[in-house]
Amino acid sequence: MDKGRMALMIMGALAVIVVIVASVYIGERLETIEDRLRFAEPSGMEPGQEIVIMGEEVQLQAVYVPVYSHVYSDGGRPFLVETTLSVRNTDPQEAIFLSSVRYFDTKGALVKDYLPGPIKLAPLESTEFLVEQSDVTGGSGANFIVVWAADTPVNEPMIEAVMIGFHGGNSISLIRAGTPIEGVGLDGTVAGRE
Repeated sequence: MDKGRMALMIMGALAVIVVIVASVYIGERLETIEDRLRFAEPSGMEPGQEIVIMGEEVQLQAVYVPVYSHVYSDGGRPFLVETTLSVRNTDPQEAIFLSSVRYFDTKGALVKDYLPGPIKLAPLESTEFLVEQSDVTGGSGANFIVVWAADTPVNEPMIEAVMIGFHGGNSISLIRAGTPIEGVGLDGTVAGRE
C-alpha cells in the first residue's frame, strides 16, 4: 500500500472519530439543557408553617381555570394534550401565598389536590403544575381551582393554563386564563360539597 493511500485512510478514520466525538458531545450538551429545564414539582413552605391571615387588608381569591385532557377532532376522535398550569405573582413588591391548587374532572369530581401545604411566591416569582398528556382522568371539561391569599394589598396574580399536544404530523396549542369565582374556602373546598 502506498503512502498516499495510507494517509487518506488515516485521515478518513480520524474524521469518523471526530464526527463521533462531536455528536456525543453535542448530544450530551443538549441532553444537559433539557434535563436542566425538565419539570419539577413545586416545593411548599417549611413543614409546620401555615398561612397566617391577619389585618384589614387581607386579599383572598379563588380562580377557576378551564383545562382539557383532550379535545375532539376528525369526527370525534380525542386529541390528547399536556397541560401546564402557570401561577405568576405579578406584584413587584409583595409575596402571595397559594393555599390550594385542586384539579377536577368533567363531572366536577376532585381528581388531585396538588398542594400538601401552602406555597409562598416571592415578588414576581412563578410556579407551575403539570398534567401529563397520558393522564386523561380530567376529561375534555377538566378544570383547576386555585386559591391564593396575601396579607397586604397586591396585584392579582396571572393564572393560566397552557395546553399543547402532538400526534403524527399535527399539533395543537391552547391557552386559557383563569377567572375569579365565589364560594370557595382558603383550603379550596366548596361549602356544602365536601
